[in-house]
Amino acid sequence: MKSLSKKALLLTAVVGTGFLFGTSHVQAATKAHVTTVSKKSSSSIKNTPLTKKGYILRVLDNKEASPIYIGKANYNRLVKNATLLKNAKTISPKKVQNIKFRVEKVLDVSKRVAGAPAYLVVSKDKKYSTWTTQSGLQYYYLNDKSMRGVTKPLKRIANRQDRDLKKANNKRDFNQTMKATKKLKGSQRSFVVSSLKKLQKDGMNDEGVNLLLFGLQ
Repeated sequence: MKSLSKKALLLTAVVGTGFLFGTSHVQAATKAHVTTVSKKSSSSIKNTPLTKKGYILRVLDNKEASPIYIGKANYNRLVKNATLLKNAKTISPKKVQNIKFRVEKVLDVSKRVAGAPAYLVVSKDKKYSTWTTQSGLQYYYLNDKSMRGVTKPLKRIANRQDRDLKKANNKRDFNQTMKATKKLKGSQRSFVVSSLKKLQKDGMNDEGVNLLLFGLQ
């Protein structure tokens, strides 16, 4: 995919692919078709309960990654407008893989285009920030060795055509994730348990609001 000019507006929608656990298979979210959003999009920037989850996300380093802006001044500009900033200092996502981010704002464009919302994510000290979609984010500990027992069965469910947790295969795999979660410790265990309980209640098509699913590819 060709990079957008820095004179263009920020990519904010993943068109035609669905969410990670939407109507398409899990792999679809990694091939985002980028569109632009009107400057009036700032009116759609909203607060989100995801902020309360804290600093538990990683910005993925891939070919479609958004630039990471440096400095609190740039963060303050991004809070007001979901655009690619002009003459702003940036850093490659590759350089911030050990930095934890949280969701600050959400730009919901679903009513305007057939796409996914974008999220403003920021580091704890406000030094690094960017707007990106779900496919550009990941639960920070997702690939840790301690999480393998949780992620493997979840991936099996995600890659099935029918992800109804009442189905025998899905129910079996989901129970495996719950069993594996008991081996986790501290805040990580609490987060995963609450996320899985939400999945159990809302289903695997709970798009864009369960951070445990972010980056599960």
